[in-house]
Amino acid sequence: MCGIIGVLSKKRANSGYSESVKEALLHMHYRGPDHLGFWSDERVILGHRRLSIIDLSDDGNQPFHSACGNYILAFNGEIFNYKELREELKKQGHSFRTDSDTEVIIAAYKQYGVSFPEHLRGMFACVMYDRVLQKLLFCRDRLGKKPLFIYESENELIFSSEIKFFHAFRTIPLELNESSLVNFFSLQYVPGPQTIYKGVRSLKPAEVWTYQLNDSASESQTYWNIFDKVGQRKDLPEIEEIDELLQKSIRYRLIANVDIGLLLSGGIDSSLLACYMHELAGKKVKAFNVGFSESSLDESSYARQVANSMDLDLISLTLEDLSVENFSKSIYHGDQPLGDSAIIPTYLISKSIAQHVKVVLSGEGADELFHGYSHYQLENYYYQLGKLPFEAAGFLFNSLSGLGIHKFDKIKNKLRSINSFKKDTGVSRWTSILNPDLCSNYLSIKQKDDSYETLFHSYLQQFRRNAGKLESSLMLDLMTWLPDDLLVKTDRMMMACSVEARTPYLDHELVEMVIGSSGHFGEKPFQSKNYLRDLLRKKLPKQLSETIANRSKQGFETPKMTWINSGLSELSGFLFSEENLKSNPYINLKQVRTLWEDNKQEKPGANKRLLWNVFCFLEWYRQHETKFGFRR
Repeated sequence: MCGIIGVLSKKRANSGYSESVKEALLHMHYRGPDHLGFWSDERVILGHRRLSIIDLSDDGNQPFHSACGNYILAFNGEIFNYKELREELKKQGHSFRTDSDTEVIIAAYKQYGVSFPEHLRGMFACVMYDRVLQKLLFCRDRLGKKPLFIYESENELIFSSEIKFFHAFRTIPLELNESSLVNFFSLQYVPGPQTIYKGVRSLKPAEVWTYQLNDSASESQTYWNIFDKVGQRKDLPEIEEIDELLQKSIRYRLIANVDIGLLLSGGIDSSLLACYMHELAGKKVKAFNVGFSESSLDESSYARQVANSMDLDLISLTLEDLSVENFSKSIYHGDQPLGDSAIIPTYLISKSIAQHVKVVLSGEGADELFHGYSHYQLENYYYQLGKLPFEAAGFLFNSLSGLGIHKFDKIKNKLRSINSFKKDTGVSRWTSILNPDLCSNYLSIKQKDDSYETLFHSYLQQFRRNAGKLESSLMLDLMTWLPDDLLVKTDRMMMACSVEARTPYLDHELVEMVIGSSGHFGEKPFQSKNYLRDLLRKKLPKQLSETIANRSKQGFETPKMTWINSGLSELSGFLFSEENLKSNPYINLKQVRTLWEDNKQEKPGANKRLLWNVFCFLEWYRQHETKFGFRR
C-alpha cells in the first residue's frame, strides 16, 4: 500500500515540476512512511511513497526499474497471486532478482502487454512508463479499491493517489465542478469518473489507459466488465462453493511479511471473517472494534462475544465526544467531499490499529454482494408494489402507515420523493438524501443536465441485458456507492494512519460467482445474506451463531447531531454563520441558514442527513480555500 504522484510534460522539459512532486511526496508521508522514491527523465517524473507489506527489503522500493532499464513502475496496492504468477512467467523465460510483487507486474506487462491486469489478483493502481514504446500506462483494479486521479491540460498530464495533492502544482486552476457538487449534495459522495474539480478525473475501476508520448494519442480499455459477468449461470451456487472461494480469498489476503489484524464489528460479515482467520492465520489474531457510549448505536458486546469464543485479542475503542481536530482530519483525509459520517470512527479506530499492526481485513463489500442492507428489502417492496394498481398501492401503504410501523412509514415517505427523479436510479433512490433538483435549492448554482441520474440509469440498462429489473437495481451499488463512498472511506481513513485494509468479500472470483447467479436472493427476498448466515452457523457455537446470524443489520450509525451540538458546536456555529456562508460562492445562504435553524430547533421533518452533508462540505471547502496546506 503506497502513494503515487507524477507528471508527464507534453511540450517542455520537466524541470519546473520536480519541486511540486517533491512537496507532494512530503505531504503524503502517511501513505508510505517506509520509503520515499523519486525518478525523472526529460519529460516524465514518478514519485512514490512506500508502506512495506510484502518483501520488506529495499529491493521492493519504488519507482521500480526493470533489470533492462526499459520499464519504470509506480504501484499502489498488493498483488496476492504474485507467487503463482511469477512461476508462470519463469516458464516463459522471465527471471527475477527480488521477492516483490512489484517486479512481477513488470514481467507480466512484458509478457502480456496491456492485457496484463487480467492476470493480477489483488487491489492496485499502477503507472507504468514504457521507455521503448514511449508511452505511459495507467490501470486500476477491477472494483476500484485503490484510487488514481488524472489531470490533463494542453501542457501536462499529472496523476496522483489523492486529489488534494494537485494543489502542489501552482499552474492548475482546480475550480469546483458544479455538477459534482450537486451530486455530492444528493448522494453524500461524488460519483466517478467525475471529481469535485474540473479537469480532474478518476481512472475507472478495471480501466487501462495509455498515453503515447510521441503523438499524444491516448486509448482506454476495460479489461474486466462486470456487466458481462451477470447471469452467466442458471443455478444457485452451493454453500460449499461460497465457502471454498471465501477460504481461498482469505488465504490470499493473509499473505504478508507483517502482522495482520481484523476489523470486528460483531455483525455477520466480520464475525465470519473472524472464524476464517482463526482457522487459517496460524497464530492468535488481533481484532479491533469501535463502540459508542450511546447504547442504541453500540455493537461492541457482540464483538466481545465473538472474540471470546475464538480467543481473539480484542482491542476496543469507545467513541464518546468528537474533537474538532479529529473531525477536520477526517475531512482532510476524505480527499473529496464525503458526507459518510462513518469516516470518523473509521479514522479513529485506524489510529488505534496503527499501534499494533500494518494490515487489517475488513468486511466491506459483503452487504453489496449479498444484499444485506435494509434498503435492498425496501427496493423489493417497491417492485412488488409496482405490480398493484396505483390506487390499491396508495391505499395499502396508507393503511400500513396507520399501524405505526416505522418500516412502512419510511417507504411511504420515500415513495413521495421517488416520482421527482427524472430517471430510474435504482436502489440509490433509497440512499440518496434528496434528488438533484431539490439539492440545487441549497446551492447558488443552477442544476446541471449531467447529474448522476443519467450515469446510474445507463448502468441499470447495461445490467438489464442479463438480469431482471430488481436484480439490476440491487447490483447498482457495486458500481457506485461501493467504489465512490465505502471503499473511499476505508482506504483513505486507513491510509491516513499508514494501515492497509484488505477486503476478502471483494475477491473478483467470488464476485463473479455471486453476480453470475444474479437471482440468488430471489428465493428468500426478505431474508438477506443466507449464505453467510449458514456458514456462520457452521463455524460458531450454536447459541452465539444464532445470536449473530439473526441480528438485524445495524449499519455504522453515528451520533451526528450529538457531535454537532457538543464537541463540534463552536466549529458548526462558525461554518453555518451568516458571515461564513456569505463568503462561500456555492451556497444558497437563505436555504442553508433555514436548514441550520430548523435542525437546531429540532423542528419536525428537519433533514439531519442533509445538514451533516452540508456541514462536511463547508469544512472541506474551508480546507480547499487554504489549498490543503500547500503554498500557492
